[in-house]
Amino acid sequence: MSDPVVAAAQSAFAQRLRDSSDVSDNTRNAQAIAKAWRTAVYELDPDRYQIEVLVAPDLDQKIDVLDTETHTAYEFKVSGKNATGEFYKDIVKVIVWNRKRKRPIGKLVFVTEEEWGRKYPGQSHECQRREPSKIVVYPQGVTKGLFTALGFV
Repeated sequence: MSDPVVAAAQSAFAQRLRDSSDVSDNTRNAQAIAKAWRTAVYELDPDRYQIEVLVAPDLDQKIDVLDTETHTAYEFKVSGKNATGEFYKDIVKVIVWNRKRKRPIGKLVFVTEEEWGRKYPGQSHECQRREPSKIVVYPQGVTKGLFTALGFV
């Protein structure tokens, strides 16, 4: 079964500028894509999907989308550049969320361009090159060593 949140990201990503080297144009385009994705997810079911959920007031970080039924967090990095830093920052957000909340996040889905996403464990190979790639991280799975090293397991 296809994930509707990831499908919305793939649809929004179709707006991506091609072959532009203008930083301002690319930044505005990435912002428009992220907004289109959030809007599409909200329209799927506004009671199920929470948009830009605050992790904790003292952290001042947000989770892009939280599925309140499956307790899955979704993060969408439109440009694959610096995806590594964003990926690990998102893992820390989930760790903090799980330490401060009664109902933990059970799964993190990180969506970015496939060419950048190939570097991460647990990724899906469903998409064509230069299309969004779905990377699924289970906190008790592939990142257990990281969580253990940080003292959260």
